[in-house]
Amino acid sequence: MALLADLTALGLRAGLGLIQALERAAVDVAPPLAEEVRAVVRAAGRSGTAAALTTADGHAERLYRLSARAAATGAPVAEAVDGFAAERRHADHSRATAEARRLPVRMLLPLALLILPGFVVLAVGPALLEALERLQLAP
Repeated sequence: MALLADLTALGLRAGLGLIQALERAAVDVAPPLAEEVRAVVRAAGRSGTAAALTTADGHAERLYRLSARAAATGAPVAEAVDGFAAERRHADHSRATAEARRLPVRMLLPLALLILPGFVVLAVGPALLEALERLQLAP
């Protein structure tokens, strides 16, 4: 999602119109999102940019609505799309950080049940076997 917004903003700053920028950005995003963007571009060709963006739904619905609102009010669309991209990147980073913080808790059970017993056997086992050998040899 952030990639789509970044590429769209790049196209807008390069002088493309909103629909052309979306169309160019769809080339480099994941196939399901690319199909969604292409459907919006086709709808824009049939019913106009504003109507296509305000009625579009899917994964990038917020991006469509935001860019349609910016275009309708005369605000710079590239700035609005850049802000959306920054917000998405921050949300993705926050989600990844939260997942990384939960990782030690998730790793605790495999560590305790699988790795720790093996470590104990390898570390204590030889010393224990040697101690048992000494006990058997002593009269």
